[in-house]
Amino acid sequence: MLGSNDNIQDEELRFPVEVNVVETFADRFFESVESSVLPNMASLELPVNPEDVFNLDDVINVSGIGRIPEVLLENGFVVYEPLYVTNNPIRAYELIETWGQPVYVSAGIPLHMLHIFFDQILQDVEENYLYDDLEIVCRSLYESNFERGCNLNAAFFAVPLSFLDSEFAPDQSIAEAVNAEIKLIEEHIGFDDSPVMGYREDYSQYVPRGHYTSSPGLERYFKAMMWLGRLTFILNGGEPNGQMVEYIVSEEDARVMTASALYIVSDLSEIEYEGEHLLDKWRRIYEITAFFAGFADDLSVPQYACAARETAGTTADSQLIWSMDFYRLFRNYVNSNFAGPAIYSGTGELISMPDEQGEFDPNDLQEAFLKTTGFRFLGQRYTPDSEILGKLVFPAVGANPSGNRRFMPSGLDIAAAFGSEAAISILEERGDFEFASYADSLESLRGMIEEYSPANWHATLYMSWLHCIYLLQQDKGEGYPDFMRTDAWERHTLSNFLASWAMLRHDTILYAKQSYTMECGSAAGPFEEPEPSAGFVEPVPEVYAELNATLQMAQRGLREYGVLDSSIEGRFRNACSIMTRLQDIAERELAGDVITSEDADFLKGFAGNLESAIAWGASTTEGLETSLIADVHTDQNSGSVLEVASGDLDYCIVIYRRPDGNVEAAVGPVLSYYEFTWPMSDRLTDEAWREMLSGDDTPERPLWAKEYMK
Repeated sequence: MLGSNDNIQDEELRFPVEVNVVETFADRFFESVESSVLPNMASLELPVNPEDVFNLDDVINVSGIGRIPEVLLENGFVVYEPLYVTNNPIRAYELIETWGQPVYVSAGIPLHMLHIFFDQILQDVEENYLYDDLEIVCRSLYESNFERGCNLNAAFFAVPLSFLDSEFAPDQSIAEAVNAEIKLIEEHIGFDDSPVMGYREDYSQYVPRGHYTSSPGLERYFKAMMWLGRLTFILNGGEPNGQMVEYIVSEEDARVMTASALYIVSDLSEIEYEGEHLLDKWRRIYEITAFFAGFADDLSVPQYACAARETAGTTADSQLIWSMDFYRLFRNYVNSNFAGPAIYSGTGELISMPDEQGEFDPNDLQEAFLKTTGFRFLGQRYTPDSEILGKLVFPAVGANPSGNRRFMPSGLDIAAAFGSEAAISILEERGDFEFASYADSLESLRGMIEEYSPANWHATLYMSWLHCIYLLQQDKGEGYPDFMRTDAWERHTLSNFLASWAMLRHDTILYAKQSYTMECGSAAGPFEEPEPSAGFVEPVPEVYAELNATLQMAQRGLREYGVLDSSIEGRFRNACSIMTRLQDIAERELAGDVITSEDADFLKGFAGNLESAIAWGASTTEGLETSLIADVHTDQNSGSVLEVASGDLDYCIVIYRRPDGNVEAAVGPVLSYYEFTWPMSDRLTDEAWREMLSGDDTPERPLWAKEYMK
C-alpha cells in the first residue's frame, strides 16, 4: 500500500460542523396515487370448455401455435415463444394489432416502461451533469494531496482521473502503482492485490456493462465510479492480517488509511472550484445517484466528519491525525457510534475457515462486516435485495444433510423474502430449505420486508420500483379472473417479478452493492357470434398506480436537482397518462364493469400510445429492448457470478368472462426470465447476452416456468 506521513507537510485540518445529506426522498418527492376497487369479475370455471370461447379458434390461428394447448384450457392462460421473435414491445403490439383480436396488456410491459425511463434518464444525467463534476472533484483532490505529499490519496484519485481525462498523467512518484492499478482494471480478470490500497480487489467488476457500453464516455465514467464506489480506506487493522484471519490489513496500514480519509473530508469542505466548495459538488453527485439507486452501505463523508469533529474538534493539527493514539480513539468512536456495512462485497477476498472439528461459523459473515468497515468516497449503495442474497448463502447458511453448501443464491430468494408463495414452493421442491439455517434466515428477511413503512418503500426510486413488483406478486383471491387464481399464474407472475427485478439490477449495475459468498476454506354461448373486444389489461390497478407515482417522483426530483431535460417532460406526461389509463381500465375490469369507448380506442392503438412515451429521440428501437442482463452475486469459491436476465418477449393468451357474459381470449407480449451461473472473469454485457439469445447456446428457462408454457 502507498502511504506514510514522513514527507507530509504540517497543516491544520478543518471538519465542518455537520455534513448533511438526505436520508430519504419520500417526503420531498413522493405522492401516492390511490387505487381502491372491490374485485367482482364474473367467474369462469376451469378447465375451460373450448366451445365456450367464441374467438378461441381465431386467436389460435393468428398466434401460429397450431392447436389449442391443453395447458391453456387447464389454467385459463398459456405462455409461448412466438414465431416472430422480438425484444421490442412496440413492434410486438403493432403485429398483434393486425390480427384483429383482443390485445392483452401484461403488467410486465408498463414495468418495462419504468426501466426505459430509469435507464435512459440516468444515462443522460451521468453524461451531461455528473461526469464533469466528478472529474473536477477527483482532479482537485489529486492536486491537493500530491502537493501535501499524501501519496495514498494522490494515487487513489489519480486512478479515476486517468479514466475521466485521457490526457492526465500521474506524477512519477506514484505512476508505477497507478499504472499497475489501471492495467488490472483494464484486464478485469478477477481478484488480485491492489497496488494502491494493498489488499485484494475483484477487478472483474470493472467490465462496463448495462447502459455503460453505449458510449466511450460512459465506459470511462463506469470505471471511475466503480473504483470510487468499491475501494475502502479500512478502519480496523491489526495482527494477524490477511484473507483468513482477524484483520485484512495491519494496524499501521489502517492508521494511514484513516488519516488519509480525514484529509479527504477536510479538503472537501475547504477547497473551492469557481466559487463552489467541493463538498457541494460531492453532495450533488452522491444525492442524485442516491435518488436513483439508494444510499451508501459503507461509511462516508458525513460519518467521518462527525467522528473527526467529536474526537479532534472542528480544527485539528495534522500531526494529531497521524498519531496512533488518535487513530485508536477515532476507530473506537466510529465502531461504537456507526453501523458497518450490511453487504459483504468481496473486499479483501475473505475466506471463512473451519474450526478443529471442520465446522464453519455462520458469524463469519458478521465478522466480515467488521473487517471491511471503513471510508468509501462514493460507496456503492445498500439495497435490501443484495442483503437478502448475501445472507442466504455460506457461511450464514450451513450445509444440507448431504454435506453440500449453498454458495450461490437465486432470484427466487428475493421473491420468497418478498412473500411469494410460488417462490417458496419452488425453493422447497429444490431442497433449499434443507440447508441449515436457510429457513430461519429467510423468515427473518421476510420480517424485515414486512416491516417496511411507506417511507421505506419510497425512500428512493430503486425502492419505489421494488414496491411496484412487491405489489405485483400479492395473492389474488375471489373476484379476480379465474386464471389469476391458479398456481400456474403465480409462477408466471413470479417470472414477471424476476424479469423486472433483473432490469432494475441492470440499470443500477454500477451503484448497487453486489453481494459476495465468502470463500470456503478447505477443510354455453350466445345465439349470435359476438364481436371481439378491444382487449384486456392485467387487472392489477395498484401496480399501475404505484408506477404512476414512481414516475411522478422521478420527475419532481430531477426537476428540483436541475437535471431534467425539458424535452423529456412531455414523455413523462405521456407515460403518466398511460399508467392512469391502465389503472382506470383495470379498475373497471376488476369491478365487473364494461370499459368505455375511450378505453377501447386506447387499447386498439396501444402500440402508438406506448411509442409516444418510451421512444427516445428519432429512434424507436434503441434502448427499448427487453433483452437485458445483470450479474447480481459473486461466489468466490467457484469464481462464478449469478446472471439474471430478461430475454426476448414471449406471448400470452388469457381467457376470461366479459361483463356481458361472453367468454373471450386475448393475446399479448409478456416478459421472459432467465438465470444462470457464469465465469466472473467474463461478466456478460447486453450485447453478449443478445448474441447468446440469437444463437444455439441460449440457456434453458427455469424449470418452474415450463409449467405454464406451451
